[in-house]
Amino acid sequence: MYHHYARQFPGYGAYHPVHPNWQQEKIPGERNEMTQAQTGGGERQGHTHAHYGSTTCNDKHNHLHPGVTSTPIETQEGHVHKIWGNTTFDDGHIHYYEAHTSPPISLPNGYHTHYVEIKTTENDGHTHTIKGFTRASKS
Repeated sequence: MYHHYARQFPGYGAYHPVHPNWQQEKIPGERNEMTQAQTGGGERQGHTHAHYGSTTCNDKHNHLHPGVTSTPIETQEGHVHKIWGNTTFDDGHIHYYEAHTSPPISLPNGYHTHYVEIKTTENDGHTHTIKGFTRASKS
């Protein structure tokens, strides 16, 4: 499947993970500032997806993983997105995760989503798994 490690960064126009009807406003003339390392060598244009949810329950606890994907990365199978970041701090620790999503999965009205399955880094003697879909977006 799509098991890779990556980092997350805040995105432009992202949906808030707790309030899905809230959309971050763009400030006229402001750009989404990302380093070349974050964009893979240059600024990319395109949409992003919010991702959020809970990890599996291991060692009697779980973590949340709110974030926003990268802009699209073109592949032969269709575009994918990179997600990366740290889980929430629970049970005295965090976990790092990184992944590339699946290619787009079509939804009604021009929207699409992506599937992701990630194994977090080991910390405190255990790992967690993140499985799920990104928030729907238009290309």
